[in-house]
Amino acid sequence: MVLLCGPVGPKLHEMLDEQIMVPPESLQETDEFHLILEYKAGEQWGPTRAPQANRFIFSHDVANGEMSTLETFVASLEEFQPDLVVLSGLHMMEGQGRDLWEERLKEAVVAISDVRNQVPIHLELASMTDKDYMNRIMQEQVIPMVNSIGLNEQELLFLSQAGEGPHSELASWDGTPDVGRVSDILLWVLEQHGRTDPEYEADLTRIHFHTLAYHILVTVDGYWGNQVAAVAAGARVAGSQACGLESIDASKVTLRAPRDFHSSYSEPRESLSLDPAMPVTVYHRGNVTFYMTPVLVCKQPLRTVGLGDAISAEGLLYSEILQQ
Repeated sequence: MVLLCGPVGPKLHEMLDEQIMVPPESLQETDEFHLILEYKAGEQWGPTRAPQANRFIFSHDVANGEMSTLETFVASLEEFQPDLVVLSGLHMMEGQGRDLWEERLKEAVVAISDVRNQVPIHLELASMTDKDYMNRIMQEQVIPMVNSIGLNEQELLFLSQAGEGPHSELASWDGTPDVGRVSDILLWVLEQHGRTDPEYEADLTRIHFHTLAYHILVTVDGYWGNQVAAVAAGARVAGSQACGLESIDASKVTLRAPRDFHSSYSEPRESLSLDPAMPVTVYHRGNVTFYMTPVLVCKQPLRTVGLGDAISAEGLLYSEILQQ
């Protein structure tokens, strides 16, 4: 059973599975709208040709932009008693103006702090462009207060740029993100905003990173189990969902992950290689463990939107939370 606390209009309500519960306070008389234009690599619009499959999204979503169901969500948790809390939509507030997001972020922090300590919280990030806003998400204790986050290569680099972290001088990734650089930033996030030391007050101990060619799941030792299966499951669903299939069809996918890579961009670093017999490569940096796996990339994707959500959800489904 899933408790959904977001603005739900009549059309959306009809499409929801019967296993999804919606509090009465979340129901609206009208639906919010998101228009998503997906396109394949090589498709042309006017003089522009798409270099790769992607999507363009714009929306009219006032309720999510103001996080209007935040209080309803927190109030519903006591009765629902969840095993896991998943938060998303912080990026929607970015366009609402500084006055609104400053106030609502503070209220979000209070709301998150009201969740029972034993219930893990996962935060799914999305693309943002305001460095001040991203810094507030870090500095207002949103990221340190959650146990796990999910993000892609654009969001990871922007996180580093906003906080002047490793490789923040890069304007963007050039092709497939370098595994060593990605590992450096992931470690920095955990060391700066996570619980790499038991004395730290932060709760963040897990990051699920995904890019087109590969995924990396990184955890602080002692907090999460079964992460080899978790990262593999996320990579599997990325290929199958993009192709619109229930299971992987080998003729419709390809490998784009680097065969050889390093645990860091700078020395000292470990040289690593993909092993077809052991598709998840495991390496360590201090008390932090990295699980890297290639993705079977769909050659002709039918759907690109929502892949990050599916990847993180599948990874969480296979994750084991270790009792402290």
